[in-house]
Amino acid sequence: MRSKLLQPSLRRRLLAAFAGGIVAVSVPAGAYADTALADAAHPADQHLHAGQYDLATNLWGIRGAGSAWSVGIFTYAPSTMDGAGYTWSGVGGRSDSRDSVKAYASVRYGASNEHNVPGESGLPYLFGGNQRNIDVAWDFTTDGVDGKYNHTLDIFFNASANPKQTEIRGEIMVVTASSQDARTQGWGARDSQPFIIGPETWYVWQATQTSHGHSWHVTQFRKRVNSRSFHHNLKDFFAEAAARRPDIFNPGSYVMMVEAGTEIKTGAGKVVLDGYRVKVD
Repeated sequence: MRSKLLQPSLRRRLLAAFAGGIVAVSVPAGAYADTALADAAHPADQHLHAGQYDLATNLWGIRGAGSAWSVGIFTYAPSTMDGAGYTWSGVGGRSDSRDSVKAYASVRYGASNEHNVPGESGLPYLFGGNQRNIDVAWDFTTDGVDGKYNHTLDIFFNASANPKQTEIRGEIMVVTASSQDARTQGWGARDSQPFIIGPETWYVWQATQTSHGHSWHVTQFRKRVNSRSFHHNLKDFFAEAAARRPDIFNPGSYVMMVEAGTEIKTGAGKVVLDGYRVKVD
């Protein structure tokens, strides 16, 4: 979906929403800022672009969120996501849907970005022997976050370079922080052996996702100790996922995109990106 200029009434609604309580946003004097808002009265996905990055509300499960929700996004500069972020509030729904994801407010890099230029982003590419490097530097701060959530990176592996959902064969989630215990409350079944990289321990869970009649495998790396900082080459996580599920993450797959954000299940909160970079080489 292409980003559109907000109508004045919608911009006033958004700034008023940001000005209250936990989602207050302070824009430095003279700084560039753009904003967009989705809520129960205006439930369309919103996008803001900066270079090869696409900040999106991603409301794929929002029908179960109740009638008082809102998800807002904002940027501070036209060429970087530094200082950008998102807010959410009033996300609830029926008691039987509290554990489902309502939105994945996130920064998209690669094929899921409508403005993606493969020659600039380096994505998508053929996985092959996992020779490519994807260095990710992601630092963020949170304010007033409550309810259920996962702060997570999301990477899709497709059968071809086509981004259609029917081409998805595998997904890797790297959950840096969560409202749920990484060892006991992941999604699906937990592998007996964790993934150890340097001083960090990541519990590994295996699950299946189904959407619109199409299913694919999901490997989740859930960090033992919550963190709001991630500085790694995703190549190491890919190698571990491929060793555990070579039938899914195989040389014929295409690495499509890297997304970084928050799976919102219930509650409210604000996330600000202190810095976010993806480099593919």
